[in-house]
Amino acid sequence: MVHSHHSHSGDYVSHAVDSLDSIVELASKKGFKIFCLTEHMPRLDAKFLYPEELDKNYTTRELDNDFERYLVHASKIKKEYNSKDGLKILIGFEVEGIDEDHIAFAQKILKNNPIIDMCVGSVHNVHQIPIDFDREKWIEARNVTKEKTTRALYRDYFELQGKVITSLKPPVVGHFDLIRLFEDLEEVDSTTGKKIKDIDLKSDWPEVWDIVIKNIEEIKSYGGLIEVNSAALRKGWSTPYPKKDIADAIISHGDGRFCLSDDSHGLKQVGLNFHKTWNYLKNDLSLEYIYHLDLDEHGKTIVMKEAISTLDESTFWKQE
Repeated sequence: MVHSHHSHSGDYVSHAVDSLDSIVELASKKGFKIFCLTEHMPRLDAKFLYPEELDKNYTTRELDNDFERYLVHASKIKKEYNSKDGLKILIGFEVEGIDEDHIAFAQKILKNNPIIDMCVGSVHNVHQIPIDFDREKWIEARNVTKEKTTRALYRDYFELQGKVITSLKPPVVGHFDLIRLFEDLEEVDSTTGKKIKDIDLKSDWPEVWDIVIKNIEEIKSYGGLIEVNSAALRKGWSTPYPKKDIADAIISHGDGRFCLSDDSHGLKQVGLNFHKTWNYLKNDLSLEYIYHLDLDEHGKTIVMKEAISTLDESTFWKQE
């Protein structure tokens, strides 16, 4: 049962393309059995608007309106697809774990919208500065940390992620180590004298590693899943999120409760690099099981577990 727990469309996200209807239709044609719709939740202040939103003269009101329209649209799509065999749709949203105000707002969204089946717990900002937009913003966020080091930025990122996890208990935790996206692997860490590419989180930055393990154990405690997110491959990584050191820790401390996500932002990214992601799960991580969300006969969100060997036989993998 091939699935994705993280997707976006150009209808409701300004940095995505293509219609929500066309994306869901393609997922169905590709043979997905579970596809979660997870447009971004609104942000609370105009200072968090992105350039493409400002180009459209957006305010936070437009973000709110788009999200309301999205929930109505997603409900129609869910009703259409879940009434027949094949693809099953779950309605969700991606958390903007910018700060405690946004975390509280996410709680309010979940409370006030019973049609929502799940959410993806994500952190895209540290000290209210985007860390996955470009290298310049990433450095700006680092320079706001007390120590102005990459080590401190990692610590602050994972601490904020921990607040998202403990406050919201998201069924899926998104791109766990997104903080690494714009790091400079050749940069010398001032705290150890090692290049970033040679840093061992556990032995070199133990206070960071302790937070990582704490977050993993918290996710395990409430039965959450951590996505293996193929988007990192299209962004130049050799692996999906998370990299192997953290993935191994999730196996050791979190029972390897992984699920698949493509984090698609348009038609060309639906299922993109899933073959490479699947090889990572099987060959690099040696997983025996993969997890996914589902809906029971009463419409309640549940977690299912499936053998890798079983899913390996899916006709999905025969696609180019």
